[in-house]
Amino acid sequence: MMAQNRLAVSRRRAGDFWIFWTGQIISQIGSALSSTALLLLVFKLSGSALDLGLASAATWVPYPLFGLFIGAWVDRVNRKRLMIGLDVCRAVVLAVLPLLALLGHVPIWWIYLVTFINSTLTIGFQGATTAAIPSMVTQDSLVKANGRIQASTPFATIIGPLLAALLLAVTSLQAVLWCDALTFVVSALSLALVKTSFNAVAPQARPKTSLRRDILDGLRYVLAQPVIRTLALFALLANLAVAVLY
Repeated sequence: MMAQNRLAVSRRRAGDFWIFWTGQIISQIGSALSSTALLLLVFKLSGSALDLGLASAATWVPYPLFGLFIGAWVDRVNRKRLMIGLDVCRAVVLAVLPLLALLGHVPIWWIYLVTFINSTLTIGFQGATTAAIPSMVTQDSLVKANGRIQASTPFATIIGPLLAALLLAVTSLQAVLWCDALTFVVSALSLALVKTSFNAVAPQARPKTSLRRDILDGLRYVLAQPVIRTLALFALLANLAVAVLY
């Protein structure tokens, strides 16, 4: 009986993960669509390389500013509710630009603001995603599940701009942004369908510690582990290179 129960739980978790992963792939493709569309919109409005650089900076600056704080904070809340809320917020924030376009005027600083806020919300979503995966799969499937989640990012990065080019050939920039906002709604719905909790330990059951202590403990752990320290440095350099290129 216990073996049957474990098998049933394992199958339910596997189904939940596939729902979760499908929603994230759709959302990431949408994000890649809007990234391309926003840069094109900036260039269309200003024709300035400086403005393109500022738009790109608005995407990457939130990571060093808020990454550590948000990463520690997501461990203190109900991750599923947080992720659904972040998806809804990202959909609303992104919908601001096509709504402004309907009014006939899109100030370029609004694009910077929307990009900055959307990127900040994405940091929280990414942190919660990484922490939630172990709750949805068995220990034996964890490496494979993490691999699938990580593989979806470069896949979306390649497919997104291609789809953006195809859509822009037949529709407008505003329509592409509406498509991305819709993908966040799809992601939120997929999360709502997942029955498994995203918190292995209930937030109320966690030991009471300060955010500052959690951040410092995390930094000490990373610095004390040579492999993790090297990977973190590599990721930092890779992100800097991507920021320069784009």
